Amino acid sequence: MREDYDLAFMLRYENVAWYEEGSVKILDRRVYPTRLSFKVCKTHLEVAQAIRDMVTQSGGPYQAAAMGMALAAYESRELGQEARIQYLEKAAHSLAGARPTTSRKMMQITSKCYRVGLEAILRGEPAQEKIFNYVVKLLDDKYRRIARRAEILVDFFPDKGTVMTQCFAEVIVGLMLRRAREVGKDISLICPETRPYFQGARLTASVARDQGFDVTVITDNMPGYVLKKK
Repeated sequence: MREDYDLAFMLRYENVAWYEEGSVKILDRRVYPTRLSFKVCKTHLEVAQAIRDMVTQSGGPYQAAAMGMALAAYESRELGQEARIQYLEKAAHSLAGARPTTSRKMMQITSKCYRVGLEAILRGEPAQEKIFNYVVKLLDDKYRRIARRAEILVDFFPDKGTVMTQCFAEVIVGLMLRRAREVGKDISLICPETRPYFQGARLTASVARDQGFDVTVITDNMPGYVLKKK
């Protein structure tokens, strides 16, 4: 069973960024949940542009970059071995540099995907499949690690209480709520809107709603009052 079981729609692997049949689809978090729209990228450079344009935020760009490496392997499938290796190496740098503020961590991910692809190319195996399967394994490992943190954090939640969030912490939000449900902690959430992209109002709140929790959205100038009165 995949580690994204029982999570909200937007935290399921295929609804973050997903490689399939020569394209990568990325959930457009700029408009979700008001509108359900996926950006479909036919090249890894289009994936890089989608990352640059903030189509996906929080942890989404890392997954998009990794899936973009599978797409780059697919794009280069008809090149000779040496040219294909060079193409994949260049793609790793293009995707990692799509967002300067996260380039170092992005490079760690794309470099790992490059090595997986390189090994597959040298063995004459389908590099895009190898990279894709590797990325899914990375996601399972990531969700499993965060689920352990969620268990520890949920221990601090009152059995019946209110939790205020900030911005959108992505996977940890869904996994904490899943854990709270599993152990019977009936909590409600208050989500400040988080300007200018409103990640709290749109993303955190929709995750909580999808997973069956009571959630209230407030403006960014209300937390002090809410902490004092609520």
